[in-house]
Amino acid sequence: MGYALVWSRCCGCSCVFGYNPHRVPSIRIDGKREPICKECIERINPQREAKGLEAIVPHADAYTAISEYEL
Repeated sequence: MGYALVWSRCCGCSCVFGYNPHRVPSIRIDGKREPICKECIERINPQREAKGLEAIVPHADAYTAISEYEL
């Protein structure tokens, strides 16, 4: 049994990070879903809450590896 972790750049800060492709928070840019790293989520949540929006709460395993069978 193996595990998989997707690596790409965050759409917020451009840092490379690993994540579960089925659970990572993302936003649509030009119609394409783009992943957001945990640090950017933590940075933008106070701004969202100040605007009356709900905070983004990533799934517990959003930034961990998944079973190869889940891909």
